[in-house]
Amino acid sequence: MVAAVNGQRHVLLGLASGTPTWTTTICQRLEHHGHSSEFILCTGTADLFNRLGTGRLFSALFIDHRTVGLDRELISRSTSAGCPVVVVGGDDESPRWVTLGAAAVIGSDLPVDTFRQLLSHHASPILTTDHLDLGSGPPESASHGWSGRLVAVTGPGGTGASGLARHLAAGMGNDPRMRGSVLLLDACLEADQAFLHGLPDDHLGPDLQAATQAHRGGDPDRAGLEKLIVRPTDRPYGLIPGLRRRRDWPSIGGPSLRATLVNLRRHHLVSVVDVDPLIDLTPPGQAIGPSTPGEPCRIVMSLADLVVVVGGTGEHAARSMERLLSNLGDAGISASRLLPILLAEPATGRRTARREARRLDRATPADLDSPLVLADSTSGSPGTDTLLAREVLGALDLLAGRLDDGGVVPVAVGSLGTLDQ
Repeated sequence: MVAAVNGQRHVLLGLASGTPTWTTTICQRLEHHGHSSEFILCTGTADLFNRLGTGRLFSALFIDHRTVGLDRELISRSTSAGCPVVVVGGDDESPRWVTLGAAAVIGSDLPVDTFRQLLSHHASPILTTDHLDLGSGPPESASHGWSGRLVAVTGPGGTGASGLARHLAAGMGNDPRMRGSVLLLDACLEADQAFLHGLPDDHLGPDLQAATQAHRGGDPDRAGLEKLIVRPTDRPYGLIPGLRRRRDWPSIGGPSLRATLVNLRRHHLVSVVDVDPLIDLTPPGQAIGPSTPGEPCRIVMSLADLVVVVGGTGEHAARSMERLLSNLGDAGISASRLLPILLAEPATGRRTARREARRLDRATPADLDSPLVLADSTSGSPGTDTLLAREVLGALDLLAGRLDDGGVVPVAVGSLGTLDQ
């Protein structure tokens, strides 16, 4: 039901550490802009998030560039709630704020013309007749420029997904075409990659928490990323170990984890992510944030070019894998992005695995490829690593590339003439 429209106004939120003079200036600007417009100064980030969570519509958030807690997480939560962020006084660092998601940056003196243009371009007017619009949100912005491939490896507990992720990274790292530009990242709640690579329990080097914290305030360059990556001895790939404690999952954040994966993908040909199968079936338009332990999985799956689903032999393992494939399909992951793999015992399990693969093939959609059957080996072997890499790279080759052509229209061969002409 749509209520009658009686007029429009702007409802602006404000947030600052202290009471800078620009908060008074905004009130003066709004008096000339429209008598019904409103400026609400929040008492802190908790007050801001409470207001955004009510479902009420706000035109924009004006926040002082010196505000404690102004980072990617805050900007993303506000933007996801339909409230664009305007940074006040940070015009000397305008590119950085825009990179973090700010809609605009304006000087603290708030020039009249600039303020008017800013409201016109970025602040949506609010109907005087209040109404709630729950479940609608801005579409995710498309990535620009080149980025490498991201492969998610997941599977029900105990199937060996973490070990397979390690072997896959090794197989790709040994491929000369990868030029050593391969990364293995552990995004599991109970991370095992540090243990599998022989790192001590009291390892104090880089990990996923440090990587996401480094991306809360911007995107580190190549040199900055290198400080966040562990280089295991005799391994042809880099490693970012996962969480040290399961309860620390909120610390990696939603937007910060997404920014970390996107930035790492820009600097590596292939990124392999070991992740739990806790696909979070949240409704479209729900604000992105560390709302549930399934948030890391949802973010990884949304960015992954290919999802390798690992299963084992036996009726229970096959049913668990069938259920996981169904959940991934319900989450919107197409069959072309799924690569099921069954791990069998080296000697006695391959025949059983083939039988389970045929049963799984009949139970899953017709456009899903038949599961690949591999011999399970805890120590791994060069042959297994190479086979894994070949299968995954072959599946990636069938997918569309990630190179943004910037709207360039392809030209038919010969339409521009020949070299002789």
